[in-house]
Amino acid sequence: MEAQKATLNQLSAKNGLIIGTIIIVISLVIHFINPLLPYTNIWIQLGTFAICIGLLVYSGRSIRNELGGYWSFGDAFKSFLIIALILTAFTTLYNILLMTVIDPGLPAKAAAAIEESQRTMMAKMGVSEDQIDEALAKGGNMEEKLKITGKNIVTSFGVALAIYGVIALILAACLKKNAPLFKSSVEE
Repeated sequence: MEAQKATLNQLSAKNGLIIGTIIIVISLVIHFINPLLPYTNIWIQLGTFAICIGLLVYSGRSIRNELGGYWSFGDAFKSFLIIALILTAFTTLYNILLMTVIDPGLPAKAAAAIEESQRTMMAKMGVSEDQIDEALAKGGNMEEKLKITGKNIVTSFGVALAIYGVIALILAACLKKNAPLFKSSVEE
């Protein structure tokens, strides 16, 4: 049993590193195509999220198969939490590097692009300029929200981990497969 738990932890950590690396590579490719796409294009965000979910499902199924084809809800949830923790840490470190080393001007550029995108969307819906200005003022300073600060890092890490926690619950419930209680007496 202890060997299986060690194997579960190792497989989960390995898959977390692999998924984190794939998501970072995708993000870098998108960044070098157009650094503002992830902030202004919902389809890029949804596509990246779908790829991440697909990779999580694939890794969950492969871990379950390597453990003999069965795992309890608890083991599945633990595995997905380990993957989520590593994935969140990886992407948080990547975002710190992206916004401080790779492209330090990104928070300001992204904030301006987000504001322009929101203005355009609200104008298409027939919202007046005064109402647009009021709505954007209520939203706060987007550049401050995107800057790399201790508070922003902790907040984004916590939110991402909470989201992955919910996803882990759902995936664990979907992918759990308990071993049969009784061995079949019919041998073919």
